Amino acid sequence: MRAFVFALSIGISAVIAAGEIPANNRFAGVWKLVGEETLDANGQSVPRGADAGSGGRFGYIVYDPAGYMGVTLSWLKQPAFAGGKATTPQEALAALRTYNSYWGSFAVNDARSIVTHQTFGAVSPAFSGTNQERKFTIAGNRLTLQPPTSANGDQRTLTWERVPDLPNLTPTHRKLIGFWKLISFEGREANGERVASNPGMTGFLVYTASGHVMVHMMQPYRRRNVGPSPTPEETMATYRSYTSYFGPYTVNESEQFVVHHLAAEFNSAPVGTDYQRFLEFSGKRLHLKAPVRKDSSGKDVQMTITWERLSD
Repeated sequence: MRAFVFALSIGISAVIAAGEIPANNRFAGVWKLVGEETLDANGQSVPRGADAGSGGRFGYIVYDPAGYMGVTLSWLKQPAFAGGKATTPQEALAALRTYNSYWGSFAVNDARSIVTHQTFGAVSPAFSGTNQERKFTIAGNRLTLQPPTSANGDQRTLTWERVPDLPNLTPTHRKLIGFWKLISFEGREANGERVASNPGMTGFLVYTASGHVMVHMMQPYRRRNVGPSPTPEETMATYRSYTSYFGPYTVNESEQFVVHHLAAEFNSAPVGTDYQRFLEFSGKRLHLKAPVRKDSSGKDVQMTITWERLSD
């Protein structure tokens, strides 16, 4: 079974021998957001601001013992767009305000009780490539993360609860579980002719033992905003250059396909949308093939996304 599945049990065995749980193993697993609070410098609760009507946020943070991490958060009330995608800067800005995700690596400093998220990519171009320190505590099945205190003295605290593994993991689950990096994205006709390709994209795909999937895909070389507020052009560029979604997944063992059940998506596909992907494993590579569909000219085209395992 993959390292992601066994990490905690292996780590606990090491603890008995060495008397200490390795830091990455203490974090390893899936954590669900269960609480958020902001206190001012006097310890008083700060009322929620512009997102007060969104119904709050939900989402997951995932850590791998190999040192990779990813987080996806969505407001409960996301905007709905005709056709499923934003077509104006105003709609794109609404999407950006109600979804957050980033992915990368992490490092733990036990002496300072600090975990640093080293971001490879993020919804916000300004967030990509930065180090995000979070003060942490782990108590039982709860993890709390606190970003640095803001300039006005406000302190945010996010509380996460560990999500248990599925009770009956199939062989295909065990092949999928872990972190994968994006290699290529292409579409081909039935005769093998390539009709679409985007090999330069970067990103992570995460399958967890708890039965959750997390997807991050980003165009490289994204420009940061020039001023303190994005221009309409910058807003649209940010929106169009990033894709992310998360939710539970199910495996069809006999027919070798997986179904991603969307809990939320940055590009605002409706909650409950299902993405079926046929599975092909080749060494350390995973090919996810979408069902064959007609393109705008009526030709049968199949999209394939290729990923390579990171977390062995």
